[in-house]
Amino acid sequence: MSLVRRIARPLLAAPFILEGIRTASQPEREIDVYPQAFEAVDSALAKTSTPDFLDARTIIRVSGAVAAGAGIMYASNRCPRLAAATLLVTTSVGWAGRKRIWELSGEERMQELQSILTDAGLLGGVLLAVVDHDGRPSMGYRVEKFVERSKKNAEAKQRELEKKADKLGKKAKKSVDATQKKLAAQRG
Repeated sequence: MSLVRRIARPLLAAPFILEGIRTASQPEREIDVYPQAFEAVDSALAKTSTPDFLDARTIIRVSGAVAAGAGIMYASNRCPRLAAATLLVTTSVGWAGRKRIWELSGEERMQELQSILTDAGLLGGVLLAVVDHDGRPSMGYRVEKFVERSKKNAEAKQRELEKKADKLGKKAKKSVDATQKKLAAQRG
């Protein structure tokens, strides 16, 4: 791993780790933004056969814990692309929901706009991290090359078997011819 990645990954992951921990420990921050939506989720969950302990608050806590864990995984270079994709999924929705710029004015609105752009920049960094191959080819490319190599190996094996079959066929023909000559000589 390059020196730039060793430095950049923890720096990019730090805000996500902090946000995940805060969300897991204080889910009310998320719930206070759209209380009606979370009440609707709770009532919908109550109507299903889900366990009683599963409610919107629990889902938010788990989402925060998953985001913090993914941030730690990304910072420590453990499955970085999967961790970055998890960060993207778990945090982008929460961040987008908390931004209520239309309710603000003046300096507060400008600070919130700056916060939105900062969050957008972080999400852009995570998008880049999702597609960063760290000098290694993608899984799709590796699978494609594996299939190509397998086809070439199978074709080479088929040619080899055809040559052996040809040799055996020629040998069998010689043997049949020799046997026919012997029989003809014995009869004649």
